Amino acid sequence: MVQAGRMPHAVLFSEQSGCGALPLALATIQYMFCRTRKALASGEDNPLVKGLFGDEPAELPTEDSCQVCSSCIKVRNLTHPDFHFVFPINTTQIVEKGKKAAMDAYYEIFRNLVKENPYFSEEDLYRAMELENKMGLIGVNEAAWLINRLSFTAYEGGEKVVLILFPERMNLEAANKLLKSIEEPTEDTYFFLITNAPGKIIQTIRSRCRLIEVPPISKEDLTKAIAEKYKMDEEKALLWAECSQGSFGRAMQLIESSEGETEDFEDFTTLMGLALDKDLPGLIGFAGDLSKRGKEAQKNFCRGALKILRQMYLLALGKEDLAYMNPNQADEIKALAGRLKKENFGNYYDIFNDTIECIERNVNAKFIFSDLCNALYQNT
Repeated sequence: MVQAGRMPHAVLFSEQSGCGALPLALATIQYMFCRTRKALASGEDNPLVKGLFGDEPAELPTEDSCQVCSSCIKVRNLTHPDFHFVFPINTTQIVEKGKKAAMDAYYEIFRNLVKENPYFSEEDLYRAMELENKMGLIGVNEAAWLINRLSFTAYEGGEKVVLILFPERMNLEAANKLLKSIEEPTEDTYFFLITNAPGKIIQTIRSRCRLIEVPPISKEDLTKAIAEKYKMDEEKALLWAECSQGSFGRAMQLIESSEGETEDFEDFTTLMGLALDKDLPGLIGFAGDLSKRGKEAQKNFCRGALKILRQMYLLALGKEDLAYMNPNQADEIKALAGRLKKENFGNYYDIFNDTIECIERNVNAKFIFSDLCNALYQNT
């Protein structure tokens, strides 16, 4: 699209978390800004190209950005003055002593996170900002900040690019404020949006964007990347690739599993064990423990539960080859799956999905998890 001069002014990348939409968007933006590409496209005997590659270079970059011009370096370091990024934020103790600062006050945190792991998840972003027990939000103040930035002439006289991460966290007032900018952008202004939940973006924004579905990474490519990054043999790397279902970000989370993730798995098996044993007092106590966690930790527990339930359901259907279980957890998952009735899995899925929705709506945590444990008691 860039080469043909048909780049849409708004592109929405939709992906399963960690499948590479951000690296793809950043590579595209770098290619758009690349001064060498523009010089070569102009067909002129440009001194810039000679200065970077010599009078008679053996090879010139034609299918990708040059990586060495000033624009490529600035985009790669996320410091280009005409490249703005917006993401969900909230009050935090590490920016202006607990106040919700202007968007660019969070840029250094964001830059470090992208350099460390461009396949990061929404949870990783919140952890980097130390949001604690809070959800990120793109509100009207962030929308006004962006509109103000876009009102200025491009510093380097070319394109202006905006990258919006997790636009599903944009509230209605902010979305309506940005709608005109996305619908009728000024010349050479481009919007890139990256989402894990396109259905949660308001229709007026979604309909103005060119949708690009970023597929899961192929098992072969993911296996190779895991083996290279963690210096492990291909057979073991293949197991992790199958577990992560095409997400490099998820593969890294699994391999570098924290104590909290291990705890979530153990808590889920304990929770289902209490439900199977019809231990109502134990379930009530467990609900109290879950309600004390932060919102992101609560959501991650429920997402992990959904993943394990899927694996157990596939085991119940005799499809172990599609279950993609963590090798360190496979025996416990198989043992628990043998105790659950196949016809109840649909109810379990509804219970945990409803719990996630209630957490996002800020329902009282004690009510949420008391209801969760009660529903499991009745359906197990």
